[in-house]
Amino acid sequence: MSLTPRSPRTASLREQAQRALQNMDAASPDASLQSMDLPRLLEELRIYHEELEIQNDELQIAQTRSEAARSRYQLLFGLLPLPALLVDKFGAIQEDNDASQHWLGPARIYQPSDLRLNQALAKADRPRLTRLLVSLDPTRKGVLAGLTITGFDRRDRLIDLHVARLPQDFHQDARFLVVLLDRSAEAARQAEQTLFNALLDCTDDLIYATDVHGRVMLANQPFTGALGLGRDRILGRKITDFWPLKNMAQLQTVEADVRTRMQPMNHTQEVQWLPGQAPMCLAIRSFPLKNRMGEAMGVASVCRDITAEHGRGQNRYLAELGFMGLPVPVVLTDAQDRIQLCNPLFQQATGFTATSMQGLTLHMLMQTPPLPGACTTAAEVWSHLVEHRQWQGPRVLRQADGALCAWNVTASRVQTSANDPAMVVWLFMPRQHTPDPGPDTNSAG
Repeated sequence: MSLTPRSPRTASLREQAQRALQNMDAASPDASLQSMDLPRLLEELRIYHEELEIQNDELQIAQTRSEAARSRYQLLFGLLPLPALLVDKFGAIQEDNDASQHWLGPARIYQPSDLRLNQALAKADRPRLTRLLVSLDPTRKGVLAGLTITGFDRRDRLIDLHVARLPQDFHQDARFLVVLLDRSAEAARQAEQTLFNALLDCTDDLIYATDVHGRVMLANQPFTGALGLGRDRILGRKITDFWPLKNMAQLQTVEADVRTRMQPMNHTQEVQWLPGQAPMCLAIRSFPLKNRMGEAMGVASVCRDITAEHGRGQNRYLAELGFMGLPVPVVLTDAQDRIQLCNPLFQQATGFTATSMQGLTLHMLMQTPPLPGACTTAAEVWSHLVEHRQWQGPRVLRQADGALCAWNVTASRVQTSANDPAMVVWLFMPRQHTPDPGPDTNSAG
């Protein structure tokens, strides 16, 4: 049997009751009762009673479901690992979970309004929250990023505040669900990453890293500057797109060996990045990048520009060749007269090898003629060199077989660099006779 809606049926019964009461006032009770259709009224009352019973059962079921849903959501609200609060339009806390109390502390029961959230926010951030609560539409969400909150433990946190306005059906006035998301660890990682990138960009070395497929994962400022490209145009592309073609085979071989052996490798390449650019001599150290499982996830390379050092090394090598090829015996000593280097003619003149003379002083192989006022010791010669930068005089060299040979010696003090100590170059010119080498040209008097 279909039932009519509750409101029209109730209005109809009320009208009939009012007419019956009016008739009873105008006539006798017996006449009024006889004029009523009592069976039909009783039937409608019985139907209305059944409808009330059904509605009562439905209300009880709805109330039970509502209580269960509220308990379930209250449990979820309390167990939520993020701080969650229910606030009004002024930011006063109406409800909060356990996680929020760890941040904001317990509720202040002696205060008429719970303003823990506003009090914890930095002064510059409080107006932002107020404006958002006032302007947020129902069933809409809002986010405030980069807020600073001082917790109950006096610890500052960088947070994101997510706000959702609840439907008006649940509350008479506006209510907002607020969730606090801690960004402190992420901000610390970002600051660390920024510092890491700044350190990489400040170094003079060219640093880059590739994954297992050869795609560039990292590139510092000197590397991008050498290529003449922005970092956004380099990251994600293969290193073979930028590396000079003539050096490609060596690069691929080294990176493959590093990934296979999981050991760092050193190699040198002369690279010309751009046409018309001067070649760079790079000392490259490539080492594997490993994940937490110890597996190779890429190769990182640190390229140091040794072009100047390489040029100085070549000059040093040429100078050493010239030193060794001089047509007279030559010895290089330090300020303490220790032999550092000698050419083959000096070895032939003395009969000693370069190995046997290591650690010896030059004056251990020489005898000084007994001339008045002559510089007889290495210290005296060095004092003269400090003042005049050059010294000349006779010396007698003792050979390995015990024989003596007279020489005219010229010593010059040379400075290799501003930071290195001075060295002494000794040139030996043979004399015609040994016994009396002659006077010292630098002697006093």
